[in-house]
Amino acid sequence: MNFIFGVILLAMFILALRVIWATALQLLSALKHVSQTFHRYRAQRLARNRLPVIMSSIRHEVDWLAMSDSVRQEIHSRNAGSNRQVDRLDVELQVKTKTMELIKADIQIAKLQLELEKVRPMAALGEPKAGKPTKRSKKASTVMDDDLSKSSHPVRQLRTALKSGNGLVIQADELARH
Repeated sequence: MNFIFGVILLAMFILALRVIWATALQLLSALKHVSQTFHRYRAQRLARNRLPVIMSSIRHEVDWLAMSDSVRQEIHSRNAGSNRQVDRLDVELQVKTKTMELIKADIQIAKLQLELEKVRPMAALGEPKAGKPTKRSKKASTVMDDDLSKSSHPVRQLRTALKSGNGLVIQADELARH
């Protein structure tokens, strides 16, 4: 019986050694493969950095003057493209400046029309009637002079001019846009 157990134990020991040996060989093979791959990658990288760039051979003769002229023309066209953009932006600025001047002129016209409408009723009161001439009291004339001398604030005048319905309506977002 001891002999059978001894043989079984020896067989198990041999199997264990073979498994350990096979595992060690596979691990060694894998490490060898990884190191070869790493060395190959490093060698390619060093060779790429070390070698100068070589142009592929051209089968026909190259006209270097024509090539330099085409490059020069391309550079000039790119520069002209940026000049066109500058010109376009300059024209846009001029248009917006003229629009602002027109808006300011319209505001000034509205102010003048408002003042004219304030003066018209007073001028109508000042016309003599066809009947007897009437005497004006000094109080009434001083009240009218005070009304003329007291002009309302320019912002208020502008608002009333814009609300009066004379066809000039400017939205706040249009002013901001221009």
